[in-house]
Amino acid sequence: MPSSVWGSPVVTVSPRPWRVRDRWLGGTAESARPLVMGILNVTPDSFHDGGRYVSAAGVDNLSAALAHCEAMIAAGADILDIGGESTRPGAFPVAEEDERARVVPVIDAIARRFSIPVSIDTMKSGVARAALDAGASIVNDVSAMTADPFMLEVPGPYGAGVVLNHMQDKPRTMQAAPNYCDVVGEVRDHLMARVRTLAAAGISKDRIAVDPGIGFGKRLTDNYDLIEHLEDLDAIGCPILVGHSRKSFIAATRGLEHSDRLHPSVAVAVYAALKGASILRVHDVAATVEALRMIDAIRGGQGWGSSSESGSTKPAAVRS
Repeated sequence: MPSSVWGSPVVTVSPRPWRVRDRWLGGTAESARPLVMGILNVTPDSFHDGGRYVSAAGVDNLSAALAHCEAMIAAGADILDIGGESTRPGAFPVAEEDERARVVPVIDAIARRFSIPVSIDTMKSGVARAALDAGASIVNDVSAMTADPFMLEVPGPYGAGVVLNHMQDKPRTMQAAPNYCDVVGEVRDHLMARVRTLAAAGISKDRIAVDPGIGFGKRLTDNYDLIEHLEDLDAIGCPILVGHSRKSFIAATRGLEHSDRLHPSVAVAVYAALKGASILRVHDVAATVEALRMIDAIRGGQGWGSSSESGSTKPAAVRS
């Protein structure tokens, strides 16, 4: 019988623990599953949930945002990622004052009401610092801390976790003409160099997660290649975060042009989990959690365990 891609083995790389402030997230013997990061965009123009929690005039809807956070937590989210500036292809920058006004009240309210770790999705050091002061514990920078020269100074004093995302160019123009000779190798090498830069700034590798940047200056085949060879990024020595949820590469896939992107997003989440992802950043928490529970059961796991796992202070043995 001829071999096919369907018969090729999936290479599983165990999730790595991630140190965030005084907590270890994931990677424990009791919870080897990937963490699920739920997305909350308080923007008028994000591609999936723009306008649901802030109007075009900038008027927020705090009660709706908190209700959505509560629903994601109840569905099994381990982390909440809050963004006040759209980074979709073609998006225009937002003034720092406006971005800060959108995210800080929401983060403050979440921190007062819930114990879940909160991530701030921003490229601006001023916004990141204000968010950390308000209760966030992770800085998720899609520029890998290159857009703002002062960003490298922010996480250290807080002991914050960091997400370094690969992006070719910048959101406004990143999809104009992306080009790679070896997308997996180039993304890996760029992220590895950024990890070294952060190490020189005093931010240890166990506090850093790396994101290959699905859809951030990538051709359709580049996105496929990065997901298919995700385990190659484990050589960096950091947890791998995959942010693929509902992105346009799904609708660009043959046969999915009219999809609402939910089921394909869950499929990518499961595949990424089997290829080594430590964190999955998603809009659809409940569907993703259910899919991962099924995979965990099939693979002989002991289930999700208690909700306290995401606040564990002791990781499993940390790989070099």
